[in-house]
Amino acid sequence: MVVNRAFDEIRVLEGVAERTGMQFERDTVRRSDACCRSMTELIRKGRASGDGYFYLPLDLWPAGTERVALHKQWVVQS
Repeated sequence: MVVNRAFDEIRVLEGVAERTGMQFERDTVRRSDACCRSMTELIRKGRASGDGYFYLPLDLWPAGTERVALHKQWVVQS
């Protein structure tokens, strides 16, 4: 099993997740409650905790994406 060694710092602000450009080693963030093992876990923690900083393994951020909306907008049908 390959262990991810580097993590991106992700800032969640008003329901939108963005990478800050900072990277941390696994040993620095692994015991933090803000450490996420998957994109699904990041979305769940971001919704539950609100604004804050989280840590996600480098290869899990969607390619070609700058921002990820954690809350989907409701569409009202008439």
